[in-house]
Amino acid sequence: MTTNERFATQIVGSYYKPQWLADHELVYAKEGVWWRVAPEFLETAQDDAVRLAVFDQERAGLTYATDGEERRQTFSGHFYALGGIDSDEQGLVTNFSGDVLEYLTMKQRAVTSDENQKPTAPPEFRQPRVVGPITWERPLVVDAARFLQSTTKTAKSKVTVIGPASLALRLVDEHYGSIDKVAFAVADALNQELRALDALGIDLIQLDEPEVHFRHSQLEGFAVEAIDRAFAGIKARKALHVCYGYSKNIAEKRATPVYPAAIKLLSQTTADAISLEYAQPQQTPDLLENAGDKTVILGVLNLDTEAPVETVQQIVDMASAAVEVVGPDRLELGSDCGMWFLPRDVCFDKISAMSQAAEQLRRTYA
Repeated sequence: MTTNERFATQIVGSYYKPQWLADHELVYAKEGVWWRVAPEFLETAQDDAVRLAVFDQERAGLTYATDGEERRQTFSGHFYALGGIDSDEQGLVTNFSGDVLEYLTMKQRAVTSDENQKPTAPPEFRQPRVVGPITWERPLVVDAARFLQSTTKTAKSKVTVIGPASLALRLVDEHYGSIDKVAFAVADALNQELRALDALGIDLIQLDEPEVHFRHSQLEGFAVEAIDRAFAGIKARKALHVCYGYSKNIAEKRATPVYPAAIKLLSQTTADAISLEYAQPQQTPDLLENAGDKTVILGVLNLDTEAPVETVQQIVDMASAAVEVVGPDRLELGSDCGMWFLPRDVCFDKISAMSQAAEQLRRTYA
């Protein structure tokens, strides 16, 4: 399935998250700790943050708008509410070896699980445990999606959900006995969430699968089946996002030999489009040959905290080179990854440049 608009524009998921809403220094603390607003006012404050995010995206002229993920602390934590997952008594992670760490230069970061203190030192890495059958017990983002629909005026609606392979690798399994079984159980549970979003009429549903890159060797044998199980029966447009991680945490990203393999793997799924991180790692157009017949959502916005706002011409040049590989009908424009940690003016200026570049590309390839 393709969009009716050439060079459609969108962000990956998260937009600027106001500092009056959340303490960015506590993003890796216990889920829910980072909110600055009192519990009785939190939903109203989140509503206002969503309105702000949608306003900016529509003002910039984006084809699709998300809710900025304003109600989420992390892209994964929102989905630990599935049945069979214990987020309170977490387990020690033992399989966090990655395939691409040598290609990333990390920034210093501290983590804490103490909700009363800001991070000072990294403790042992712990994640929620799988303690029973993973089930979908209630809608997780459907109400948020409904609010998004009520807020948008010109843009189509886009909702992001963590992918089953990536969520499985963020859990400590004490029930299924193998990571593929965890992923399939997660996929079947998420499928019910996606069906609820589909019934609501969401235009684009995206699964975020960063682990297809980071820990490719651990999941290449089952990721396609898990993703397809999650997408089963979905009539909305379907996208997958694979990236290098938030630029807030990574000082330098280099092209990795694993990334082409990750894209090729995702090209075997039933998704309509693949959203790529392209700008900051300075990828080259030949990478796109791995996308098969999928639409490519090209990351044209470098989200490094020190990166300048792209010029319209820089984005046009990047996209024009990509057109030589995938053609104008299979290319869309997006951000590299989530934008939540950047200042609002930077976020808006970047997406505005992207939207203006798309308009220029539409005229060029009319």
